[in-house]
Amino acid sequence: MMKTLKWSIIVLAVAYIVLGVVLIMYPSQVQKLISYLLAIALIAVGIVNLIQYVKLDSTQLIHSYDLCIGFSTIIGGVLIIINVDRFSQLIFIVMGFMILVSGVLKLQNSVNLMRLHSPSWQMPFCLAMVGIVYGVIMLINPFGSGQFFFVMMGIGFIISGITDLIVTVMVSIRLKQVTDLVMTDTENTTGGGN
Repeated sequence: MMKTLKWSIIVLAVAYIVLGVVLIMYPSQVQKLISYLLAIALIAVGIVNLIQYVKLDSTQLIHSYDLCIGFSTIIGGVLIIINVDRFSQLIFIVMGFMILVSGVLKLQNSVNLMRLHSPSWQMPFCLAMVGIVYGVIMLINPFGSGQFFFVMMGIGFIISGITDLIVTVMVSIRLKQVTDLVMTDTENTTGGGN
């Protein structure tokens, strides 16, 4: 389940970085292009989730929502493509919300690291706070709807994508350490019993 989440987050983080670069490079032509890129990102995340769902064995199915997430994100991506003109009018709100959600996910990851007794949980926590504040600012949008807004949004997406990658790697490493420790303890206990 963690592997599934990890790859979904990595795909989304890379999409965020690409989207951020496009926003900075082409701020004036970007509204419809963002809608298409977002649709492609959602479809890609959906496909990754569906592939991961197919790979799960029967013991993991009960804790997996990959099928639901996969179909939902693919349908969302297709709907954006079909209604691209209507959706592009809402793009300011949607992009700010995406950055906000990314910050909230990092906040959960930092709490997970704290619960796993990681000594480095403070960094993801700070990154999460930055992401949440930035997302709120983008939702309030004090910059208007001109090129400067898109450049600021692009910076937010790049920061969000890079920090998502960093935090995902940190959580994965810590989970592996905890799993290895539990396995070692189990082996020692079993060996001690013999």
